[in-house]
Amino acid sequence: MISVFRCVHHLALLLLAAAGLAAAEVSPAVLELNNASFFYGREYFILRSGRAQMLLQADRADLGPAFTWLLFDAQNAKQSARKESAFNFVSHEGFGSSALEVVLGGFPFTALGHRTETRWVVSDGIPAVEAVWWAGGVRVTEHMSALGAEGTFRRQVRMEGAHLAGEEAVSLRLRLPPNGLTQEGNILLHEGTGARMALMMADATPVKLDATNGVFEVGSLVISPGGSVTVETLLLVQVPVGDRAQWVAQASQLAAGRMSTAIEDTARFWAAASSVTTRDRTVREIFDKARFGLPAMIASDGTMDGGLLEYGAQWVRDSSNTALGALHAGHSEAARNALQHILAKMISQDGVTMIAESFETSDREQFDQAGELLHLLRCYRDWTGDDSLIRQYRNVLIAMVERPLKPQFRDYTGMVHNRREFWERAFEDGYELAYQTYVILSLREAAELAPSLGAGDRASQWRMEADRIQQAMLSHPDRALVRDGRLIKRRNVTGTVADDTAGFPGFAPDVPLKTERAHRLMPDASMALPIALGIVPARSELARRTLEDLEGLWNTRWSDGGHDRYHTSGQPDQPGAWPFATAFILRAEHDAGNFERSRRALDWLNTCQGGRAGLWFEEIPSTRAQCRLSGLVCWTSGEMALFVVRHYLGVNFEHGALAIRPALYPGSPPVQADLRFRQGRLRLEVSGSGPVKGARVNDKKVKPGKDGILRLPADFAGGTVVIETGK
Repeated sequence: MISVFRCVHHLALLLLAAAGLAAAEVSPAVLELNNASFFYGREYFILRSGRAQMLLQADRADLGPAFTWLLFDAQNAKQSARKESAFNFVSHEGFGSSALEVVLGGFPFTALGHRTETRWVVSDGIPAVEAVWWAGGVRVTEHMSALGAEGTFRRQVRMEGAHLAGEEAVSLRLRLPPNGLTQEGNILLHEGTGARMALMMADATPVKLDATNGVFEVGSLVISPGGSVTVETLLLVQVPVGDRAQWVAQASQLAAGRMSTAIEDTARFWAAASSVTTRDRTVREIFDKARFGLPAMIASDGTMDGGLLEYGAQWVRDSSNTALGALHAGHSEAARNALQHILAKMISQDGVTMIAESFETSDREQFDQAGELLHLLRCYRDWTGDDSLIRQYRNVLIAMVERPLKPQFRDYTGMVHNRREFWERAFEDGYELAYQTYVILSLREAAELAPSLGAGDRASQWRMEADRIQQAMLSHPDRALVRDGRLIKRRNVTGTVADDTAGFPGFAPDVPLKTERAHRLMPDASMALPIALGIVPARSELARRTLEDLEGLWNTRWSDGGHDRYHTSGQPDQPGAWPFATAFILRAEHDAGNFERSRRALDWLNTCQGGRAGLWFEEIPSTRAQCRLSGLVCWTSGEMALFVVRHYLGVNFEHGALAIRPALYPGSPPVQADLRFRQGRLRLEVSGSGPVKGARVNDKKVKPGKDGILRLPADFAGGTVVIETGK
């Protein structure tokens, strides 16, 4: 395998060297590997400025430039399904032209995979993606960030003579796709289908432009041993294409003096978001990576591709759970944008919720989606105090809440049933645990929101129906979703436990459903959801036994960590560790007090491929046929922000009032959180792990309840909460 990578790398270098100033045609093998969404060691970062959404690809294998980017329209979910649809993708060349070149001694150096380090940093108060690599004896540090100015990406390049023996002259080259190119003064323009791109300096530094080949060159620049030079460039993107002259004029103004204002405005945006400070590096990193990426995943109009580089489609569940994370990360505008989009475009008048851009037949609806959306709405109201969307869309919301209560979806048990299950396979008609859980949640959240829905007369009925479903789910004499003191995933309406795939097909020749004769459905990660959501008490014997079953999903056919979404023998397509399924179990284990397992999962999520950059793959695949098809699921970032705020810091709500019970890891150092709360801030300080012993709220002593929860008055408008913990 190593020898193949070396051959591919040498071929890529030869192609690049032979190209000179012209864009190189890449070999089919290299292009295919670059186009794969998943490849060993590959990570992605995400930025957004206006409608321009940027995916930065960082490679560890040497397939040509190791640090490149792709541009998409954030309001077009279909476009981001494939790299080939990116605005800067060129046939037979790919997107390698987006790489920085540093020319030393006539040779154009680019980032080399196994010698390039990438990570999130904060520069000028703005999250930026950093790449550090070497051009001969010159250490190159790139910072890529998105500015609030519409369609503006900032690229700062610092070149240091860290290992030079003497003074050297270097130049810096950037490129645009080699077609539709023109020059406007010191601006290099690219006119493409659906977008216009431009390269320019952030100041008056002179540049050399080659509008024939799309080359933007800065230098010569003299670097001495131990010395450094910093160059700051801008990539401007207009989506969709508009008036050219006006756009060029605005770009010129940006370089002429508006840059500092754009940087200050963007820094203020990020200062307004929530933050967590602690010496616990894993907690700090995972929250930062989630909060840095979440606003880039949701477009200003609320559009969100549920699976970047894979699906190119929208689900109510993915958008709701991602927006829930954005809300807990302090990005309430992003959450509202997603809510507005879902309510206006992703629910039918009959209350049917959208699945992958369409509305399914009644026996294939996903009954979890209403609960996820109602939960987001209730949390949005609690965190922001804004119930205007609930009032505006009351009719469609009531239709959605009451849809599962129709006779066609229920029987004498009171539970809902249909053929579709949580992971979107179709089986025999049955009761799905996740659906009962979320229908219960939907009804209870609707009852909580009844005054805003103008449905106060229905609240008691909704609560009663929720209780009826829960009672049947947990204790019906022959249909309960409990067996041997453990939750089960699914039971057919005939009463038999569903624990096989019932002939569901495998989608590739090397997956378990094709290669193995025996298949199982359980355990299933969705069995953790009733525990994580509080439908089943996390410290109960039922939860304990269920979590013991779910432990069987850890490292099932691999050894580097993570839970599969369900028993791997039942996989039709993508066996492997699933990050957002692992997050379900993480939340349940943490609430159950199983901190060792919780910590193991959190450490894995922070360091697994995808997690290192904070844009998690749907799964880390374990078969060759499906390996390159694993895309990027935004939902996982939402799970990470939600875990840190709700489960770790313990910040939640009871009937609109704050209720706080931290659950830090044993031996944890102190933690401080600055959380966006309604029109103010919630500044939380927790002394360490253990139960709450005492608290001060805005410097006044407040006694926690006997259950260890610190309940704040309903009129709390923000301030500082200091919590003392200990045994």
